[in-house]
Amino acid sequence: MRKNFFILVISFATASSVPAQKKKVHFQSINQFAMVGGESQVNSAFQTLNGIKFSNWFSGIGVGIDNYHYKALPLFADAKWYFGDDKNGFLYGDIGYNFPLKNKPEKEIYYYDSYHFSGGIYTDLGIGYQVRLYKKSYLLFSLGHSYKQLQIHTEIFATCGDCNTNRYDYKFSYGRMILKAGVMF
Repeated sequence: MRKNFFILVISFATASSVPAQKKKVHFQSINQFAMVGGESQVNSAFQTLNGIKFSNWFSGIGVGIDNYHYKALPLFADAKWYFGDDKNGFLYGDIGYNFPLKNKPEKEIYYYDSYHFSGGIYTDLGIGYQVRLYKKSYLLFSLGHSYKQLQIHTEIFATCGDCNTNRYDYKFSYGRMILKAGVMF
């Protein structure tokens, strides 16, 4: 017991003699509007992120609305690394899960009797730049590549007694460019 107490006192004395760093951890919120474009169309998206910034790192949790092809709600973890002399440039990465926002198909598959949408992986990687607006408020611009997965399970029920039910599974994987503008405070 005495030995543990002595080690604790030595550890505390050593830790308190190290000069304190003036880097602070603080909460930040980021709200972004995005244009998402892929092979066939351009749609809008919105994201809100909340997390902490320490030194030149940001880490947080985000949620959004993604209107590309099928509406979805991505829930993701976000990390940013700020670089440059003024720490205005940044690299970012998001990874999470994409939840579908509806359970009805578009016009092109209207004839199915049963539908079930399910989500899949969501990623977003890119580079950006921030411009100071006021004290700790910034305007953000970024360009990246986003990936979104969705799946649809459909069934056509037979009208005759001895006929089989037809089942179809569709898997959608969308790789697209994403251009974002937002505010961080």
